[in-house]
Amino acid sequence: MTKHLIILLLLSNLFACAMSPFNNDIKQGHFRIENTSYDNSQGRKEYVYLMCHKHKPATWVTARQYPAGKHNIWVKATYQEANNHNSYQVAFANFNLTLPAGGNYQLAHTIHDESISIWLQDINTLSAKSEVITAKLTRNNIANSTKLINQCKQGTV
Repeated sequence: MTKHLIILLLLSNLFACAMSPFNNDIKQGHFRIENTSYDNSQGRKEYVYLMCHKHKPATWVTARQYPAGKHNIWVKATYQEANNHNSYQVAFANFNLTLPAGGNYQLAHTIHDESISIWLQDINTLSAKSEVITAKLTRNNIANSTKLINQCKQGTV
């Protein structure tokens, strides 16, 4: 009986570790930026995320870590009304800032009419850690892909 109890406890610990959330520990000498998503199937879809990774255009992911220091970061925001594919709009923002090691940030935003305001904020205190950049939401122009590639090459992430 004791042998079965020990095996059961070991297995439960193994499954508990496997089911736990991703590790959010920040690597030594790095900072972390969490991207933002709001997806309401009855209303709208909003995504604000780092536009580049490894100097190439990237898609939305939960979060990434980068070495601390001075950075030129491009951010992409998308907005779409649910069930209306023609409502898809995008905006871009460029931040030049210095981010210290251990920082844990998220991209925050507000939408007003046809514009979006984007800033970087501390996850714990919700205090702004960058300027607020306001950009017009416009229809996505596929011809801009070369421009996006060049912006990513100029950025630091």
